[in-house]
Amino acid sequence: MMNIKTLFFTSLTGVTLLLIPSAVAQTSSVSNPESSRIIREAIATKRINWGLRQDSPPISFQDKIGGWQGFCTNLTDLLDKYLREKQFINNNINIVKYPISIQERFKKTRYPYKDSLHLAGECGSDSIRKGETGITFSHVFFATKTLLLIRKTEEPRFSFLKNNSLPSFSTDSRPKIGVINNSITSERLQSYFNYLISEMEIVNIPGGRSQLIKALLEKKVDAVASDEIILRRILNELDIETQDKFYIDSELAISYESYGLILPSDDTKWVEIINQFFIDKKDDIELLTKQHILLPPPPPLFTKELIFILLMIVATLSGLTWVAYMYWVRQNSRSETKSNLDPKTPIFADGYALLIGVGESAYQRLSLPVTVKDVQALHQVLVDPNFCAYPNDMQHVRLLHDQEATRNQILKELNWLKQEAQANPEATVVVYYSGHGWFSKSQNRYYLLPHDTDPLDLEGSSLSAEEFTNALRQIKSKRLLVIIDSCHAAGMATAKKAPSDFEEIPIPKSVIDDLSQGKGRVVFTSSQGEESSWIRPDNEMSIYTYHLIEALQGKGNQSRDDVVKISHLMNYLGNKVPESALTLCKKTQTPYFNFESEDFSVARLNNRPSNKTTGGLK
Repeated sequence: MMNIKTLFFTSLTGVTLLLIPSAVAQTSSVSNPESSRIIREAIATKRINWGLRQDSPPISFQDKIGGWQGFCTNLTDLLDKYLREKQFINNNINIVKYPISIQERFKKTRYPYKDSLHLAGECGSDSIRKGETGITFSHVFFATKTLLLIRKTEEPRFSFLKNNSLPSFSTDSRPKIGVINNSITSERLQSYFNYLISEMEIVNIPGGRSQLIKALLEKKVDAVASDEIILRRILNELDIETQDKFYIDSELAISYESYGLILPSDDTKWVEIINQFFIDKKDDIELLTKQHILLPPPPPLFTKELIFILLMIVATLSGLTWVAYMYWVRQNSRSETKSNLDPKTPIFADGYALLIGVGESAYQRLSLPVTVKDVQALHQVLVDPNFCAYPNDMQHVRLLHDQEATRNQILKELNWLKQEAQANPEATVVVYYSGHGWFSKSQNRYYLLPHDTDPLDLEGSSLSAEEFTNALRQIKSKRLLVIIDSCHAAGMATAKKAPSDFEEIPIPKSVIDDLSQGKGRVVFTSSQGEESSWIRPDNEMSIYTYHLIEALQGKGNQSRDDVVKISHLMNYLGNKVPESALTLCKKTQTPYFNFESEDFSVARLNNRPSNKTTGGLK
């Protein structure tokens, strides 16, 4: 019987799906299909040659007797039926399946053909990528995370990836991570771990998935990196006793990979037909995805052991519910503003802040989880009565992150700041944004990417610099500090390949100049030029925000100061951020400050500790 721990985690596990983004932007029906080279050849030869990966379950594989199984098998059969329904081919033409190994992928589909076997397309665990000559990719049919499957006995040797430490393994003791030879996983590892990659050994395993499993079981490697669906398939195929010796580290999402069909690059009409197939058969493809890719629900287990565990869970939850209720009652009996519990403690009554950390994106490849940690830590210090002492209520400090950080909500909260500044002539306003910032070369325009950015319509769904600037100009406060952290390094982001027209860069100086126009306007950016913003090795906070919080806690002040000013932030960030980026990440990161106003206060500094600790930061 499956053990309870395995059952629990299996039932909670799913695969990140991007169900046919093309369905968002519907296209017209295909006209004149015979203008397709492949359709013309199919009519002449009475066949369409199609490649399937033979070693990538559950996506595509051959069973022990050579039968085709998996998602791609059923998808190819669905495509065959669709081409007949649309009368692109007649009943005398068949789609013939050919096995393709990982070493041979693209080879027989790449145009112009250099092989005797000419394929009209391939289906398998193939990540969409740019720069592949002779081939193109269809619309996305699903996406998944690249993760690590680690032997539990080796877990301590991988702990440095999550904490603030720089290990120094000997050459023979470095953790070994196995990857399938000829895959791009090793490139993903290089990009994600960056300067830490020298502390690991990447082992390319020839022979595909089966040899990858064998290398792990025979202890030739300490962990393997691959798609989440493949790793979970590996675990499910092991016996229960062996399963318990390994775990999948879901916190280290090395990348988010989008997958599509591989097609020859010369036949645009054929690509159009395939993409229309994804639109017209969206519901059927979604069913296939659920059938093959999503893990099935666990079988019912009506045993005494399970009944006892369920009863214990119910009892525990009942107790926790009662405790939570009593805590809620006690908390709500207090004043709403917790930052001034002691009436003798001064507060920064005229301080207002909007903290935006985009975090999870509706399009998973753009997600930046660490930005949520940044804004939550920044919020904590702003409302801390021992430091910044902003009133801890929704009329003074607001957070936007994950699903709340949409384009419309950001503009709505900027309008809230406008109204607060109108009502309070002495308002000091702080606007902090952490997320992606992309520059469109064709539009010559900079965009901030909120939660609901549509990758198929970046210009229409993102927040342009002009919109952002205009909204800030409506905030008529005497003092306004804008902090933008918009060029995150690969170590911070999960994955982010910009469309060809876009590039991720720090916010341009021309935009900063526009933002800073007006009395009392100050703009900070976390990096400049072609630099990136880097995350600390513990993955808990960005370097820039870490030192910003230290500065707000008085690390850049003199002992007699009771307020934190713009100059204190500038001096501290200007010294500490480049120093930490170089020490921790071996990279250059130089903050930029546009400061032409008077030196104003942005926070109080109450009860600052006399020692040199960071007041809680670790």
